[in-house]
Amino acid sequence: MSFAFNNKVRKLRKLITRYDATSNAGKLAALQDLSAIGLASSPSLVGYADLLQFVQAFPPERKTLRAAEKELARIRRFLARPQNRSSKSLINSGLPHTPYVSKFSHDLCNWLAHDPACRMQVERFEDPEFDLNKVLAITLPSLERSETTSGFGNQELLDTLKVPRERELQFLLAELQKLDHSPRIKDLLFDGLGLYVRILPKNKSFSRIFNRIPTKSPFFHDGILKAFDHRLLMEQPLCAPVALDRPSREIVIRAVKLSMVLTDRETDPTTYLDEHTFRLYDLERGISVAIYGMVPSRQLPMESYIGYTLFKNGFPAAYGGGWVFGRRADFGINIFEAFRGGESGYMLCQLLRVFRQVFGVAHFEIEPYQFGLDNPDGIATGAFWFYHRYGFRPKDKALLLLSEQEVAKRKARKNHRTSNRVLLRFTKSNMALMLSGEHQPGVYDITALVKRMIRVSYKGDRARAENESVKKFQARTGCAVVPDTFGAQVLKEVALWAEATKQSDPEKLDLLVRMIGTKPGDPYQYQELLLQYFRKS
Repeated sequence: MSFAFNNKVRKLRKLITRYDATSNAGKLAALQDLSAIGLASSPSLVGYADLLQFVQAFPPERKTLRAAEKELARIRRFLARPQNRSSKSLINSGLPHTPYVSKFSHDLCNWLAHDPACRMQVERFEDPEFDLNKVLAITLPSLERSETTSGFGNQELLDTLKVPRERELQFLLAELQKLDHSPRIKDLLFDGLGLYVRILPKNKSFSRIFNRIPTKSPFFHDGILKAFDHRLLMEQPLCAPVALDRPSREIVIRAVKLSMVLTDRETDPTTYLDEHTFRLYDLERGISVAIYGMVPSRQLPMESYIGYTLFKNGFPAAYGGGWVFGRRADFGINIFEAFRGGESGYMLCQLLRVFRQVFGVAHFEIEPYQFGLDNPDGIATGAFWFYHRYGFRPKDKALLLLSEQEVAKRKARKNHRTSNRVLLRFTKSNMALMLSGEHQPGVYDITALVKRMIRVSYKGDRARAENESVKKFQARTGCAVVPDTFGAQVLKEVALWAEATKQSDPEKLDLLVRMIGTKPGDPYQYQELLLQYFRKS
């Protein structure tokens, strides 16, 4: 990029989060000046696109928004020419028409293989745990399995099986799909191949800067909201979820999934998303929040892993999830790089509000990685104080006292900065936000009791513990044998739970029985049963 271009981009970056009249005029002037300068394929182009996305998510007024939209359209036209997108610096940039090279799960690759906006091919096998011979020996028709015993390399084996180069990925996906009935084994084998894929976009929709959901009208900003009553916001009742017909739901779900792919990420809730559990809530200041559970074959024992994507003026701006179990939930938030420096605290509290209102959660916990454990960026940015500002406190009593001492120092001396050494000490404990004084056991409390029961009462014989717990539970409740695979798994879990906690209360046992048929398909109703169960404690 030219010196003039980089200089104007730096000027725009300095103004990006300011909303006084002079700064707003400067943003518009910078965009107009930049529009007259030629583009070039370089990392600077990626940084500029990020700033343009920020302007679209946090626009001061319509004229500046349109100027940003025009510049993004110009970038798309520039990159539509093959010679302009050949730079290695644009791989995995998320810009229109540029390629991606990454490693994803079988299920996500299979979903992408059916997306009309891209095509995929095998890029390479890197540091594999299994060679292709071992994997295909399990999946190939019996009459072809002898080919896997000849010591061929991966490419030699594919050539021997007469798989066309352009069909190699589809072939591998189809072979591993034969193991859908054993998803954990399928994952182990597919991941073990070390398979990297190359994704080639076919149109602009397969890009970060054009991956968005429809919105009625943009929200225009007169500033970045930092001062607000976070407790009051979390208690503010939600409106009903948006009524989505099937095509509309599919558009939003695609945006959710692509937001991961286009930033080289993957999470279980987005990959294994259960469309029947999908909900979208329109909130204030241009924010929408989508929440979703996972298909039955991918669910966790006892708790519900609920994923979310937060949209800002239609753009995916943050993602994460909550591990919901009654009134407790572990929680994680990640804000996409292009939207950092915006209303991060407000976004966090809106997400907590959704989980608070939809699931009745009153106890949120975050793990130390979120604020610095094995995360240098979390230490450098003082992420501990970000969460502290919105009510999170260390669970460890000694660290809680240390945090109070640090608060006193910060109040006494305006320029006091908590040392990295102290910030690292804080990562020895989870942080918790308590919205009520009620205590409820967590999944780990119950599993600890189950483990102890298996060790003490069954001498470590896990199969016997499961079988006998199920028989006792069925005798106590009259619960019939569950023919459904996923319900049968929940039956084992609740039976062990009941046995380990010596549960004899008829009402609670009835709630456990009702959970068996509810958990696989309806995390919302399952959560209501959990709330009733713990309410009776």
